[in-house]
Amino acid sequence: MFTRSIASVWKDAEGSVLIEATVLLPMLLTLMLGLFEFSWYFHKQQLVESGVRDAARYLTRVAIDGTNPCTLTTPVNFKAQAQNIAVTGVATGGTARVVGWTTASVTLACSTFTNNGTTPDEGGSTIYLVTASTNFADPALGYFGFLGLTAPSLSASHVERSIGPG
Repeated sequence: MFTRSIASVWKDAEGSVLIEATVLLPMLLTLMLGLFEFSWYFHKQQLVESGVRDAARYLTRVAIDGTNPCTLTTPVNFKAQAQNIAVTGVATGGTARVVGWTTASVTLACSTFTNNGTTPDEGGSTIYLVTASTNFADPALGYFGFLGLTAPSLSASHVERSIGPG
């Protein structure tokens, strides 16, 4: 009698969908929220990459006489404007493209190399390479903290050749 009741319970299919859903729902919910979180991360990474590219391009175009674009401070501080362009998309003011990204985390550097070009349109005797880069932890990504992981770091770098005014 006892073995017969165990066998009948084992073969009974009522309620099995509820048990399966109870087991699978946390895993599926975690995967869905993780996918959403990673899509936001990649979107923010793209915004950061666009920002440093914009800053490098801006700074390469401000040197009117072929001088080092990283040292130009008149009539305005072009380096500070380039940092603001990276973060906000505009030269002054604006709101950050990514929450938590500040101009202090944007690094702009200029390196030089000798131009061996033979035609006049290849630039002056010294060519400047403007490098814009950034690296910061994105505090707005909350699901990583819920899982016990650290917030990922958003970083990007872009190098642009200074070609003078456009």
